[in-house]
Amino acid sequence: MPLKGAKVEKFRQRLLVKRRELMSGVRGSNVKSLESTRDEIQDIADQASSAYTKEFLLSIGDTERRMLKQVDEALYKIRQDTYGLCETCGEMISERRLEALPFARLCIACQEEEERAKVEQ
Repeated sequence: MPLKGAKVEKFRQRLLVKRRELMSGVRGSNVKSLESTRDEIQDIADQASSAYTKEFLLSIGDTERRMLKQVDEALYKIRQDTYGLCETCGEMISERRLEALPFARLCIACQEEEERAKVEQ
C-alpha cells in the first residue's frame, strides 16, 4: 500500500525543492559550458584543460538531468498514488530509504540485487 496523507505530502515537498535545485543547476552548468567555449587562441595545454573542463561540465549536466528525470518520475508516482512502491517487487520502500533518497525506485533488497547483477555483467 503506497504512502498517504501528510507523509506523502512531506516527500512531495522535498521532491519539489530538489527539482528546483536541479533545474537551476542544469541551467547554470549549461551557461558555464557555453562561457567556457569562447574561441580564443590557446596553446596545447590550455586546449587540453579547456576540453577537460567542458567534458566535466557536460557530465555534471547529464547526472543532473538523470536525477531530474528520477524526481519527475517520483512526482508522477505521487499523482498516480503509487509513490513508495518498489518497481520490481511491488513492496513498500522503507520510509528510512525514502528519507535518504526520496526518488528511490527500488526497495533495498531489489536495489542490491540490481547492483549485483550489474557487477556480474
